[in-house]
Amino acid sequence: MQFNISNSIFKLRTLVQFICISVLFAFLTACQGSSLSEGLQSVNTPNPQQTVAPQTPTVPTSQNGLQNGTQTASLPATKSVVFLPVSNAPQSAVSSLSSSIRSAATQNQVKIVNSIQDGATYQVKGYFSALEDGAGTLLVYVWDVLDKNNKRVYRISGQERTNKKSADPWAAVNDQMISKVANNSLAQLKSWLSTRG
Repeated sequence: MQFNISNSIFKLRTLVQFICISVLFAFLTACQGSSLSEGLQSVNTPNPQQTVAPQTPTVPTSQNGLQNGTQTASLPATKSVVFLPVSNAPQSAVSSLSSSIRSAATQNQVKIVNSIQDGATYQVKGYFSALEDGAGTLLVYVWDVLDKNNKRVYRISGQERTNKKSADPWAAVNDQMISKVANNSLAQLKSWLSTRG
């Protein structure tokens, strides 16, 4: 009897997760017409100073803190990206994400620039959602890679889970989860960029 109840709870939790993720992806597919903006920031609470490009003291940076770009040996010179504002994440999470993206971009040798006008080949638009999943908190993320005409050409998606729960699911999202999101996302982005002729 105990097994059947546990099994039913697990199936119900899985169904709820599936429905939430399906609704999120349906919403994201409808959100393809984004305008250009500099840097990674929250759409809910924009902060023009929030950026994601790698920052090192020896490399000149632009006024908003974005590095002018570091060329990598493993990617063609024309393959660079600009990050657009992030949807559905609070500014505190975006600040942590920004730092993690900078670190992951450096580690994966992905060139990030300020804008299309600065030579970005692709734009990267992020959508995030934190939700309680019964056993803890689930952080779901999607990055749409757009070409210069705002057409989606690639999608990176995934999720991170923690056993921590909170009335506000975003309060349960920690820096380690966000760091994993950044590392996984930039590794996938680098892999995809390396296939582009």
